[in-house]
Parts: sequence; C-alpha cells; structure tokens
Amino acid sequence: MSSALPSCVVDTVVLLYFLLAGEADLLIDTLGPPLATPRIIYDPDEGDVPDTVRSEMTRSIAYHRQVATDPTQDTTARDRAAANAKRLSVITDLHSADKLVIMDLATEELEILGRATSPTGCGNYGLLFPLGPGEAACLAIAVARNLPLATDDGDVLRALRQARPSHPYQRIRKLLIQSVDQGQITCPRANAIHQDMTNLGFWDSQLPFPNKP
Repeated sequence: MSSALPSCVVDTVVLLYFLLAGEADLLIDTLGPPLATPRIIYDPDEGDVPDTVRSEMTRSIAYHRQVATDPTQDTTARDRAAANAKRLSVITDLHSADKLVIMDLATEELEILGRATSPTGCGNYGLLFPLGPGEAACLAIAVARNLPLATDDGDVLRALRQARPSHPYQRIRKLLIQSVDQGQITCPRANAIHQDMTNLGFWDSQLPFPNKP
C-alpha cells in the first residue's frame, strides 16, 4: 500500500466519466497519484453483497454488466454496456497499483457527513436539500483533511464554499484544461474527451476549448 499522501479527493462523477471515457490514466497524471475516494464510493473489500449496500462504483459496474447480458436489450445496447462495464472495472487496477486509495471516515468527518445528509443539518452548508452519502463523504474528507476536491456536483461545491470559501477544487472541464496546460494532451484531444463524456451522459455542454478545432 502506498504511503504517499493523496493529492486530491475525487467523487463518483469524476471517477465515472474519466473511466467511461477510457482516460483514467489522464486523470491520475493530471492530479498526481495517489487519488483518494471514500469507501462509500468504492469499496474493494465489499465482496458479494446486495446492490443496496454496494459502493457506488461497484453498483455502476454491476448495472452495466446486467444490461450487457439482458436478452431484452438489443445488440448495440448490450455491447455498449459490456464496454462500459469493462472500462469502469479499471478502478480495480487503479486501487491495486496504489493510484487510488480508499479512505474511511474519522469522527469529525462522520459528523460533517451527518449534517450534510440531514434535511435539517444541510442548511449549515447553504443547501436546501441534503447531499447524497458519497458526495457528503467527499466533502467531509476534503474539509477535514484539507485536500483539494474534484467534483462536478454544484451542491457539493456550494457546500464547500460555505464550509471553507477558499478551498481548492477541480471540475472535469478544468481538469481537461489543466491536462493541456501540463502538456499531456492537445486542445482538440481535450475537446474530444469532453465530447465523449457528454455522449456518455455528462451534463456539461461547454467544451474546454470552444475556439479550437
């Protein structure tokens, strides 16, 4: 297991779309290894458990695997789901290679999670509605351990600004721009990756470099 301190806490959305786009290594290289995520998002030790208690990433993998073998789906849908499941499963390799470390919440972090997921407590973070457990866990770790947060969830970022206005964070488009600034990919490649992500369901419609071909 790596003894290096994590460079950043990453949430489900960031992990999901970089994995689905086949760009997990780009995410790691841009932020620097290892990345961190809470166990509620990815639990490598959960074993064979019901869907209701699976971590968020393994639940996504199980869903795509189910669609891939569903006889009611057409061939295109099954093939697409099988490809998605294979790409998402790379998260196992990231963890095995110490590029992704799993964090269990300490007492202070559990208290933050409890408030952020509570219909009454979420108001402390400027929210009208509570965060989901995975998003709240990422918020808690970022704040309590003073780690940058990578997320594209607007409510999480609102809560982060309320908890610590100057806390560093990254969004997916910003990460792609950073990867160009670091010389890892070109502007057209960043746009193409972003387009792949939007085709896969990512909601951000603005390209990282809208004026580049």
